[in-house]
Amino acid sequence: MTTYFCMRHGLTEWNQESRIQGNTDTSLCDEGREMAQKWAESLAEHTFDYILTSGLKRARETAEIINEVLGLPIQDDPRLAEQDWGDWTGLTKAQLKKAAWKKVQQQEKQGFEFRPPGGESRNEVLMRACDALLDFNAEHKDASVLVVTHNGVIKCLSYILSGLEFMPGDPLPIEPYCLHRIECLENELAIGELNIKL
Repeated sequence: MTTYFCMRHGLTEWNQESRIQGNTDTSLCDEGREMAQKWAESLAEHTFDYILTSGLKRARETAEIINEVLGLPIQDDPRLAEQDWGDWTGLTKAQLKKAAWKKVQQQEKQGFEFRPPGGESRNEVLMRACDALLDFNAEHKDASVLVVTHNGVIKCLSYILSGLEFMPGDPLPIEPYCLHRIECLENELAIGELNIKL
């Protein structure tokens, strides 16, 4: 069984501004780098074989800071990138609410078919993220892997593996800035444990 410990990248300026990043290649802010340094100390108590990361700067930088302590082989996979938010990329949440709230609500009712105009659906994010984890498993059987990715990716994985449809009113399975253990056995993914404190 391959075990994935999934976590979100550290804070960016766009996070601080509540701005939709999507697949914009933003970097960590100073606070985000400090978060990654603290996580490295906590993660040193675990045993990992590899780090797998999204190729976007904020995830890669988080992984590299952590890896200064862990010293593991590190690999990136563009399929672990954040959801493409299309025309809504760069808007703050307040701006989005003002400009297109009815469209947002209509899309939210689509569950995994939620798709920002000009962007990609949650289902597409889910499929590529699952492919990334299954492909890594095929080459690294029985490994323990730290995965540094994005909130949208972790939400897609946690909703589907919890049997939820990502609909309004569904309980949010994950808490911010935690580790989430996903297990891969015989080419199938399953939740091991969500919300492991860092």
